[in-house]
Amino acid sequence: MRNIKLQLLFSHLSLAFMMVVVMAGAVYNFIHLGRSVDKILKDNYKSVIAAQNMKEALERLDSAATFLLAGQIQKARDQYKTNEPRFMDAYGFESHNITEKGEQLLADEIGNEYAIYKAALERLLYSNPQMPSEEARKFYFNKLEPSFIRLKERAQGVLDINQAAIVRADRSAIAEARRASISGVGVTISAFLLAIFFAFRMVKSSLLPLRSLAMQAEEIGAGHLNQRIELHRSDEIGALAASFNSMAEKLREARKIEAQRLQRAERMSDAALENLYDPVIVTDAKGNVVHLNRAAEGLFGPEERAVNRSINVVVHDSRIVQAVERAIRQERISALEGEEGFVSILTGNDQRVYRLRAAPMRDEEGALLGATTVLEDMTHQRELDRLKTEFIGVASHELRTPVTSLLLSVQLLTEEAAGKLTPEQQQLIESQKQDLQRLDRLMRDLLDITRLEAGVIPPRFEILSVKELIDTAVKSVSASAQEKNQGLSVRIEENLPAVRADRGQMSRVIINLLNNAIRHTPEQGEIKIEADVKEQEVQIKIIDNGVGIPSEYHKSIFDRFVQVPGATRGGAGLGLAIAQTIVHAHGGEIKVDSEPGKGSTFTVSVPASK
Repeated sequence: MRNIKLQLLFSHLSLAFMMVVVMAGAVYNFIHLGRSVDKILKDNYKSVIAAQNMKEALERLDSAATFLLAGQIQKARDQYKTNEPRFMDAYGFESHNITEKGEQLLADEIGNEYAIYKAALERLLYSNPQMPSEEARKFYFNKLEPSFIRLKERAQGVLDINQAAIVRADRSAIAEARRASISGVGVTISAFLLAIFFAFRMVKSSLLPLRSLAMQAEEIGAGHLNQRIELHRSDEIGALAASFNSMAEKLREARKIEAQRLQRAERMSDAALENLYDPVIVTDAKGNVVHLNRAAEGLFGPEERAVNRSINVVVHDSRIVQAVERAIRQERISALEGEEGFVSILTGNDQRVYRLRAAPMRDEEGALLGATTVLEDMTHQRELDRLKTEFIGVASHELRTPVTSLLLSVQLLTEEAAGKLTPEQQQLIESQKQDLQRLDRLMRDLLDITRLEAGVIPPRFEILSVKELIDTAVKSVSASAQEKNQGLSVRIEENLPAVRADRGQMSRVIINLLNNAIRHTPEQGEIKIEADVKEQEVQIKIIDNGVGIPSEYHKSIFDRFVQVPGATRGGAGLGLAIAQTIVHAHGGEIKVDSEPGKGSTFTVSVPASK
């Protein structure tokens, strides 16, 4: 069991050793080159700086003499006091940093010459009495200037010697770096060749047997679990082969158990599908029928005659066919809301109503397999809804007559037709009048929603201007907004297309939403009406900054008699239900976006007129 371990260890140690050799050579060359550069900086560069500083200080000292010749005695002496120490500092550094041949001689000459120059310059600057101008000028040109020129030449000589030394050292460093690069490349190539040699040797001596192991493992992976790996070795590869054989044996047992479980699950799934009360149609990705359960066979005939036939041949209802095609083509659930989501099918002498749902089927990788269509029997629920609607309609109609009579009686009492009323009686009658008016509005709303849902008052479509609808609605509610000092602003997109709608019904929707916004927005609040077009639909938005609606009520507020707890009371909870019924009858949609404390936005979307 130690063969492969020892070979891998030897191979890796060899590679590690070669890496150490390459890195050591690189580090040595780097350090050696760094020392060469350091030598340049230490030995010559500082002397170059000192020589330049001496030249610069001499220039300033010479300027001091010229200032004196120009009559600026104090400026000349100040210039001398500032630059004489600078020269001495630079000269002192240079005299102690002699590194090149001939540099000591130049330094000595500079020291001697500077002593002469300094004495002459001080004599010119500080003579008492002061030299006459003509004598000073002759003294400068005959004595000072020649000494100044000699000093500059000696300082330039120091500069030239050290600069030449820097150039020589630089060339030497470049040559040394080139030699180091060549030697580094050579060592690296050698190490690379040795690494290749050891790699091939490792593959040949210990990894080639894995080819046989891999081929036999592929057979097992392909499902040939009866395959055994015949590789008689005592090392790790032999142990791996034994592990593969043991794994194959366990996989054979697991496959057998899984096959039994799948068969049992399939039988249960088939039994559940067959005994499902609702009809189910299963189609493939091409729209051909794959399976009909027992309930579906009662509607569309035996499964034997339907399998592998197109859905539009088996099912003659166009809405079912379109739902299946949408689920397959768009690869998303096809479930229409409202009346469009129901289909009526005649079975014998009975007319049954079903809710249509079609959903795509996908495999584990997400590839489309087909579609499953479920027809949920809603006949009983629809009948109950019809009876409930009829009851509400009849009750509302019958109640309107006594309510109207009571309102008339209260009106006569208010006008004191039956005699003068006391203040207490007047207050009681006024409260009764308000309750009767609220009851009357409730009766009217109930009658309207039952008639709308029953289709008794279908929309009378005409081509309408959205701006005209909004302006009319704003005029109707502007007085209520002014009473609460609320702002009403309108923004309508230019060139907004017209809509095909019932003028009265659509105006009722907008007015209802505006009244709700006014009711639930505090005084001095802001209400906005916006209209624009998006994807061939005209969108009308009513935006307020009122109390807002909790997210859990965003869907239920469009149901009958639903009111948000804590909201301002003003109706029976039928306004939004009526608005939704009207908008759906126009082929549109109404939705809300709201957050408590931040206001609400109601959006009405209706198709634009073509």
